[in-house]
Amino acid sequence: MTHPRPVLDNRTYMITRRCAERRFFLRPEPKVDEAFAYCFGVAAERYGVDVYWLSVMSNHHHDGVHDSEGKYPKFLQYFHSLLARCLNAHLGRWENFWSSEQSGALLLGDAEAIFDKMVYSLTNPVKDHLVDRVFNWPGLNSLRHQLSGKPMVVERPAWFFDNSGKMPDKVTLTFVRPPEFAHLSQEQWADKLRAAVEAVERKAAAERQATGRKVLGRKTILRQSPFSCPKSYSPRRRLRPRVASTNKWRRIELLQADQRFQRRYKACLEARRGGASELDVVFPLGTYKLRLLGLVRCEGPPRSTPGLARCEAAPQSASAAALE
Repeated sequence: MTHPRPVLDNRTYMITRRCAERRFFLRPEPKVDEAFAYCFGVAAERYGVDVYWLSVMSNHHHDGVHDSEGKYPKFLQYFHSLLARCLNAHLGRWENFWSSEQSGALLLGDAEAIFDKMVYSLTNPVKDHLVDRVFNWPGLNSLRHQLSGKPMVVERPAWFFDNSGKMPDKVTLTFVRPPEFAHLSQEQWADKLRAAVEAVERKAAAERQATGRKVLGRKTILRQSPFSCPKSYSPRRRLRPRVASTNKWRRIELLQADQRFQRRYKACLEARRGGASELDVVFPLGTYKLRLLGLVRCEGPPRSTPGLARCEAAPQSASAAALE
């Protein structure tokens, strides 16, 4: 069982999700790119999520999102479910599309961490020596749109969605600049992002020159079967970071806050399982699933701290037995 994650509003995350068995179900091709961008855009509009960046690899994706309303779990559930059905139909398959492990949601604690993970995600194809430059990656990558400041407009995939349905004809996917960089002009922002990406490209090129390694190349990537997978070993049972910050003290602060939440959540859960009434146990701010199910009461945000997610009390008819 994974540790519960507190869900609060006005937080920024790097989202990561891998395909089942590391298969290349997201291998670059027009229908896959179209479906991913459309489903992501629809989900972002529905749940009020600001999109900072997108980077779609053949068997996983990295995305940067700002969760203004504390709804990112709903956003992820809707997006991953919709895209899985869409691409399963495209691939002619029925089994689970995504890995059974929990989606990665790395909390980004400061502007430097946001920018660092943005560059990390956008340059993923280069660091893995699949292509020599980000612009040569044949799949979905938001770098061009971020540099130009122009949104991505995606038509509804007619090969899956019914024209008589309620899905929008098209979505506009705007890549919002993190507010920490709002003081920069579009030109200054583009120069900063371009310089960081080019530095990674030069480092990867130097590494290949020193080792004699070559890039896999666009043609080889496009020839791969979506049902194949990497031959490399994937490490298991490693630590999964929950927060990221380039500032040591900010990272410590975030980790301590998470530890306090874990302790309080565990104590409240044990009390309820021990027979305590829901009126006697108040779960910590950020408790998500149990609150939505109407099974627990949850503390509200401090009056002096604006912008935190509301945590309403559950109906008094909720049953503690459902927790077991």
